Parts: sequence; structure tokens; C-alpha cells
Amino acid sequence: MKQRVTGIILIIILLFGLVGCRSKDTSLLGNYRAADNVIHSDVGALVTADFAPLTSQWFLCDVTEEMQTEEYVFDSENPERDGTAFVIDKTNNKLLLGYRMLNKRYPASLTKLMTALLVLKNCDPLDTITITPEIAALKRGSNAVLEEGDQITISALLGCLLVVSANNVGVALAEYLAGSEEAFVEMMNAEAKKLGLSHTQFANPHGMHDDKHYTTPYDMYVVMQECFKYDEFVKWSGVTKTSYEYIDKTGSTRTRVIESTNQFKLGNYEYPEGITILGGKTGTTAQAGYCLMMYVANEEGREFILGVYHAATEEKLYKKMNELITSYCFP
Repeated sequence: MKQRVTGIILIIILLFGLVGCRSKDTSLLGNYRAADNVIHSDVGALVTADFAPLTSQWFLCDVTEEMQTEEYVFDSENPERDGTAFVIDKTNNKLLLGYRMLNKRYPASLTKLMTALLVLKNCDPLDTITITPEIAALKRGSNAVLEEGDQITISALLGCLLVVSANNVGVALAEYLAGSEEAFVEMMNAEAKKLGLSHTQFANPHGMHDDKHYTTPYDMYVVMQECFKYDEFVKWSGVTKTSYEYIDKTGSTRTRVIESTNQFKLGNYEYPEGITILGGKTGTTAQAGYCLMMYVANEEGREFILGVYHAATEEKLYKKMNELITSYCFP
């Protein structure tokens, strides 16, 4: 009883001190809902379900159409290019730039954020998956090296999913968790509904193009926020290059190297000094264009989530992200 009363008092204090991206006449509940019946450690205590949707919302930057920036040039060489750019001050829960955050987008491999979230919520990272002949034969798009009979931990497969952006790993994890890719897609859409992502629909666990597979940059921001609640995600999301151990079909312990798809981290494009890349995810298809979401911190410790969607080329993607960091992530 004492814990419940303490929790209610905390809710009241937070309610009257609420500040951030929300406009005064925007509904408190917004379009985000807690995924379960308790408030997580964000507020330092367990409180019953009555308040869960409200407090979960406080750790998101709620974005409306009225808050979008109209006068913004996404691509100076092609002003008609329909792209998205946004910057959210995560430390102060404030929208700094929102350009077409609520527009329909194809997420490409950003889809793997939702795949990772479901695995993180439902699986033990130390459990092991044995690679089937069907998974070993998958070669479409970006893939990790997987051989029939390999025994690999879920943690290592999450690394392949998030660092290498491996499509075959997305299918392997989906089939392990749900029994089939189709059943996993149902889980993805159910989770999207729980999170209040009313403009998102998934058709696969990896992001290969499908006209019925779409989202908005804001919805994917919500998913990324959920992912960063898990230490396992934080660990893999920030990797540049590493290795993992697995057991091959002969029973021998082997090692494989994996390397990030984030070209900033590989040193192929420069980003401003004083910025630390804490994590992120890339995504690219012909229909989605070049996409990147990043979680960064400046030297003062302020944290930011940034996104660029539907850039025309890889070079333009990283040039735009550099521009956003330079313009919005410093005092």
C-alpha cells in the first residue's frame, strides 16, 4: 500500500512538472501506449497499470503536424526530393527539428529495430539457435555468414542483426521466436499496436521492400526508444567491429568477425569532433532510399536522436546527418 501511495505521489509531481515537445492543447495520452502493466525503472518504482500509459509517454517527444518545419530544404540539388530529417534533444525531451516526421516511409532495414525489440522482450540472449539448411541458403540482400548446423547464441545473432544488418538473421530469429516468419509478422504488428504506432504496418522481419510494409519516422523513433531500454541493444548498437564465437556442425568452436554498416563509425565519412555515437541503425532499399537513425551525445553529455530518411545517395545521407549534428547538437 505504501509503495502504491508513493507511486501516485510521484505521478502527480511528474504531471504538474511535465515539459517537452507537447503543445498545450495536445492530448496527454498522445499516440503512445505502454506495452505492459507496469512502469519500468525509468521512474524508479513499480506502479500499477492505471498510470503506465501516461508515464511511458513522458519519456517520448510527442510530435504533431503543427510542430513540423515547413521551410526546410532536404536536398538542395533536388528540392522536390521527399525526404525526412529530424533532431530530438533526448536529454530535455524537446523537438529541435521535425521535417516530414509523420509522412509515410518505407523503413528498409530500420525494420530490424522492431525485430530486435521483440527478441529482447521474449528471449534469453544466452539461448542458442541451430542454423537450418533453409536459413543457411538465404542470400537475398545484406546477410551474415551462416552455415547449416552452426550453433549461435541469440546475443550473437542480435549482433549480426544490428551491426551487419543481416536479413537472414532476421528470418532465423523470427522463426525461432514465433515458429514462422508469418507468425512473427503478426507479433510485430501486435507490438506496433501496443505502442500506439497507428501509421505502421510490417510484412517481414528484415525490411526488404513490400508495398504493405511501411511506417513513419516518428513511429520508428518510438521503437528505437523502446530498444534502448535493453542493455543488450545498447551493447550491439554501438559496435564498430567485433567478433563472436559459435560452434560449427562438427562441434568445433569458431570465431566470426562482424562490422558495422554505419559509415561514420567505419571512418568513411567525417562527423563533428566532440560527438560520441552511442548507437543507431542504417537502412537502404531502392524504394526507401538511404536511411539512418542515430543516437549521439555531445561533450556536455546532452543526448540526441537524429534521423534522415529517403536520401538519394549514401553521400547525401551522411552529409545531411553531419549537417544536422553540426547545427543542432552543440550549445
